[in-house]
Amino acid sequence: MTGSWPPDIRYLQLADLTIDLRFRRLIHSGQSVDVPQRVFDLLVLFLAEPDKLHTRTELFERLWPGLIVEDTNLSQTVWLLRKALGEERKSWIRTVAKSGYVFQAPEPVRSVRELPSAAMPAEPAAEAPAKSESTPAQVDAPAPSLEAVKSTRSAWSRQRIWLLALAAIGLAAIVSAWLFNKLTSPAEPQLTVALVTIEDDNRATRWPAELLEQWLGWKLASLPGINLLDEAQLAAGAPGSVKVLFLSSATSPRDPAKIKVYVRLRDRGKEQRLEVEGHRADLPALVDSLSRQIVARLQPDYAEPWPALELSADAAERYVQAAQAFKHGDWIAAVHVGEEVIARAPRFGLARMQLALAQARLAQASAAKAQMDEAVKLLAGSPAPVIELLQAQRLAIDPTRGAEALAAYAKLADRSPETVSLQLEYAWQLIRAGEPQRALERLADRPVNNDTTCICVGKWLLRANAYAVLSDPERMRAAAKEAVELARKAGPAWNLEQADALMVLASANAGQFPERGTPPEFEQAAVLYEKGGNATGALEARVLARLSAPLPADGADPALEALLARANAAGYRGLEIHILIASANQHARAGDIAGYRSRLTQAAAIASATGDLIPLTDLNLWLMADDLVSARLSSASARFKQLSEIKLPSAQRMSSSLYAADMSLVRGEYAQALKIIDRAEDIFPPTPAGQPDSEMLTTLTCMRSQVLLTMGEPAQARANLDRCAKGDRESLRHMALSLRSRVEMLAGDRPQAKALLEQAEQALPSSATDRWVASLEDASLATRLGEFDRSQRLYTQVLQPIQSAGYALLLARALAGQAENAAARGDWARSRDLVASARRLIPNDAWNVIARLDLLEAADALERGDRAKATALGSALHREARRRGDAVLELELHRIFEPGSMSGDCSPAEREALIARTGMRGADGNWLNL
Repeated sequence: MTGSWPPDIRYLQLADLTIDLRFRRLIHSGQSVDVPQRVFDLLVLFLAEPDKLHTRTELFERLWPGLIVEDTNLSQTVWLLRKALGEERKSWIRTVAKSGYVFQAPEPVRSVRELPSAAMPAEPAAEAPAKSESTPAQVDAPAPSLEAVKSTRSAWSRQRIWLLALAAIGLAAIVSAWLFNKLTSPAEPQLTVALVTIEDDNRATRWPAELLEQWLGWKLASLPGINLLDEAQLAAGAPGSVKVLFLSSATSPRDPAKIKVYVRLRDRGKEQRLEVEGHRADLPALVDSLSRQIVARLQPDYAEPWPALELSADAAERYVQAAQAFKHGDWIAAVHVGEEVIARAPRFGLARMQLALAQARLAQASAAKAQMDEAVKLLAGSPAPVIELLQAQRLAIDPTRGAEALAAYAKLADRSPETVSLQLEYAWQLIRAGEPQRALERLADRPVNNDTTCICVGKWLLRANAYAVLSDPERMRAAAKEAVELARKAGPAWNLEQADALMVLASANAGQFPERGTPPEFEQAAVLYEKGGNATGALEARVLARLSAPLPADGADPALEALLARANAAGYRGLEIHILIASANQHARAGDIAGYRSRLTQAAAIASATGDLIPLTDLNLWLMADDLVSARLSSASARFKQLSEIKLPSAQRMSSSLYAADMSLVRGEYAQALKIIDRAEDIFPPTPAGQPDSEMLTTLTCMRSQVLLTMGEPAQARANLDRCAKGDRESLRHMALSLRSRVEMLAGDRPQAKALLEQAEQALPSSATDRWVASLEDASLATRLGEFDRSQRLYTQVLQPIQSAGYALLLARALAGQAENAAARGDWARSRDLVASARRLIPNDAWNVIARLDLLEAADALERGDRAKATALGSALHREARRRGDAVLELELHRIFEPGSMSGDCSPAEREALIARTGMRGADGNWLNL
């Protein structure tokens, strides 16, 4: 069958597609796709007769002359041709409902004698003879290519992936296959199976094939020794031998009142076909029977036992809609439709399990546990490995049983090293359990060339999540970019994976650089989610986009309130909690602490009601921070003790450690603060040579510099400051400049200290609370550099908002600073009033403020000539400074009090030795002008 081109022509050219008539190849995008004979014949017919309606009857006659074939043969052949053409060209074939097909090319086809230089894949070694057909229904299995196909996905290979939901809202690790470094010799041969459901325009007859895809897919994905692929993964490239199962259903050609369900399997060069036929009411039982036959052929050892598929045809038809929402990650729709299915089919265990997983994704923890418990009971009549996997999933869905879930998946992964989905789930459980470094080790690259697109995308997204837990936005961003690019190159069938990767990338940017505004990747992800049929993902993306924007000036945010109402109406408790927490941080950044606390309280109420421990832990951390700045040190200590008794994920352990170190600094427990910082640094792996520290490690080095400087170790402090200065966050950049200024001041280089202080003030953070803390540091430093006007201006700017926020500790520091300025200017009466006000705000163990107030009282006593009181205060301060290792305060006292005047005083030689050891000749009390 030829067109108007000469008979000796080797190639045809249509737009960017080259057709090799000799070897039956399609060449495009730098790739060559071998096309089965019948599929190629259909393409040649379309090329020869474009823009014409080819009826189904005509196509049967021309492609299968003299043979009796079924309607699904033609549907399958058209599907294979669209797949071979690729995502960008499949629309050239237009379906005319109940009639046939029209081939609409973008331009006329041209004949060419030489292969165009733009398309030069390797030539076949020799011409392959045309294969003869053993049966009329035979269709060659499609050759895997790099072209993506329709984004209708086989459920279970990607459903497993949704179990890898990232801790950050809206993110999901999309992975389907995996080979590990240590898995060089699998315990048994690996079977890779692909399920491909042939599309049918008639919804009334399509659902049985989709039900079979779900039921059979669950069975195969649950068995050891099987890697299950869907058609997109198959098209993107699958290593090794793949058994491809084509599933379809259509009206019976012999009895229009019945529906026929087909499975075609290409194995050892021959096609095998299984089929069942029956009335609509009989189809669920027939699908169950067909699934049992296929499992028996593929895995005879697990042919029995299996639970019965118990649901009506009406429930089954509705179920396939829930399943579509589930595999697209549209959790809200999956729960809404899934609950309706369960009401119609209460004994359908698979639907209950999928509903449980979707409810868990919406943070409906109690409901999810109840559904999963029922699912495990209903699916109990399954093979032992399936039961074991169900029990692991049951543990993973319960927020209180993370350690048990990790142990269960470790056992499964070690027992079945060749089952890639188990390996991936185990990697996710490691991340979830706060062991991201172990997960990264399991995800380490090895030099292989057969990693599919899905494997690679999944690896990068899992790495990104591990780096998120490690609080390393730089590496998180780099991993996400790799995933974005891989999914983008794979084509539109990978829109959901690209959206997931864009969400990770946007989250890294928003978290590290809040001052830069809303990352555009959030909206890009939302659009891709909508294209992929994931309304939940689109909602999540737009929520995060809105939350990354600054709070409106009046504090009202109607758009966010509307999103919150949508999440509430949909029962998406996880998103509600996330919105409230993020909104609380918006209010905090804007300085509205009352709004901040109100949102946290609402979030805590919802988290408590749902039983979701992860946000409850986060809320406890933030409340611990609030206790600290509000001078509720006993409450903060109690929270830290409670948190330290829980096995927290790495990021939460790090946050808890940072707050604990801050609390030790407030109490003047400097050696303890260093121990906490050192232990916290051990939470994360060492930074590889030549790479920057993570954001959290940079924060730790900044805090260590602060402690070391106070303890009289400026050389070590400088070394840590070199690392501290490399932080990208606004607060870290400011902290590094402010600490450098303090280092220079203590070393006696006041001009350099003043220049650095000026730079620090110019770099004050934009976030309100960070700005308040930074301003207090700069103001204290300005006082000691004699820049009293600058200091007073900074204190004045923050005093009122700190007072409104109720942050007693920060307010006490501000009042202490103003008292220092008043004393330096000789207004001792004003200084005494401010000291008294500051003391009323804080407990007695807030050493770093108490010490400043005691020093002022001692100086005030000296100024008034009350040497007895001054000496008593100075002696007590000196004793405590030495006990705590506060070298700066000790040096200040040495300058104010003459040698031998304090009880337990240092000798003149000891005083000189301290200056010589520390090099801090600028640590004096001269700013008091005594």
